[in-house]
Amino acid sequence: MQKKYKLSVLVLLSLSVVLIGMNMRAPVTTLPLMLNEIASSLNVATSQLGILTTIPLIMFVLVSNFAAKTMQLMGLKRAMAFAVAMILLGSLCRVVTNMPMMLIGTVLIGLGIAHLNVFMPSFVMAFFPTKIGLYTSIYTMSNMLGTAVFNVLTAPVMAKWGWHAMMWILVLLPALALGVWLVASRFAEPVVQEPADDFDKSSPQEPKLHVWRNPRAWALLLVFGFQAILNYTFVAWMPSLMAYHHVSAGNIGWIMALYSIIGMFVSLLVPNLIVRLTKRGLAGCVLFMGLIGLLTAVMLFNQNTSAVGFWLALALMIGSITAFFFLIAMTMFAAKTTTPFQTATVSGMAQSGGYFISAFGPTLYGQAFQANPAGSVQNIVYTVIVVLLVSVTLLVIKADRIFTK
Repeated sequence: MQKKYKLSVLVLLSLSVVLIGMNMRAPVTTLPLMLNEIASSLNVATSQLGILTTIPLIMFVLVSNFAAKTMQLMGLKRAMAFAVAMILLGSLCRVVTNMPMMLIGTVLIGLGIAHLNVFMPSFVMAFFPTKIGLYTSIYTMSNMLGTAVFNVLTAPVMAKWGWHAMMWILVLLPALALGVWLVASRFAEPVVQEPADDFDKSSPQEPKLHVWRNPRAWALLLVFGFQAILNYTFVAWMPSLMAYHHVSAGNIGWIMALYSIIGMFVSLLVPNLIVRLTKRGLAGCVLFMGLIGLLTAVMLFNQNTSAVGFWLALALMIGSITAFFFLIAMTMFAAKTTTPFQTATVSGMAQSGGYFISAFGPTLYGQAFQANPAGSVQNIVYTVIVVLLVSVTLLVIKADRIFTK
């Protein structure tokens, strides 16, 4: 039975989850909204700042697979503080108005977020092992909330005080998260502790996870990678596809906003559903979402319309699909492992490989779009990815644990 934290400690832990969750996307998603103003201040072309939006994804690919080692060396509580501190330091660097500090700051922010992507499932497993669904919902909702709040704040803040003011607000967010976490971690101990063997290098009992040779871990990697391909490609190219079909810019804007919002609603429901349903029940949900995916494929093959209702329905369905399978992956990292280190290991492996796979999606779709915006090649590929995504998710559900004795 899970030990109960005092109310004050539980509040601090929950607030830490929310604040850290808000730091996992906002520092990255807010920057593109300021690129023109930053470029003007630095006297460079906006195109030269494109690297600032690419660096975080590169860091996710390079760092995620090694983040579990950071946790092993430092312990979960100090590793969490380290990751948030990297975001804080990076945010401070970006306040300085020169290109080298902007680059260094973005690298540090990418480093911190890459670690948090891996650590958060372990955090939930360690501190709330009987409430994995609830706290996975809270931090994934916080990711989206942070993006939404800062997207709303950025334009009016810049209009009144300039982009530097927005950068200082982005400094306050990790500073607040770090302060709350340092207090919370002082009073709260993980419920699930690592076995001593996990950290004793001399112990003959030390577990050998061999995550890259584990077919169940590979299935999770593919779930994460396939949903990320769909999400990043949709976000990158669906506005252009709608514009090609003469949907107005205003309608495209709010359709894409609703695409993001539907993910927030899905994140409220799915993690709790995942941990409560039987394998058969969850498999039924996966197959249902797969059918929705096939329906969207049929719509894409018959997309020659400028009807707003058509594109809104398509966006809401694809948004639901990508959010559902993202949450399947994030919840299974904790639900299918038994210790925080196992969770971090499989999470890091799956996210590193998954982000690497997803990086090809927008580029390849862009080439197909330039050749034929309404062509069938990209729609066939989309259909195949949906089928593969459903298939590998069913394999993940079937497994009792990622690592077996």
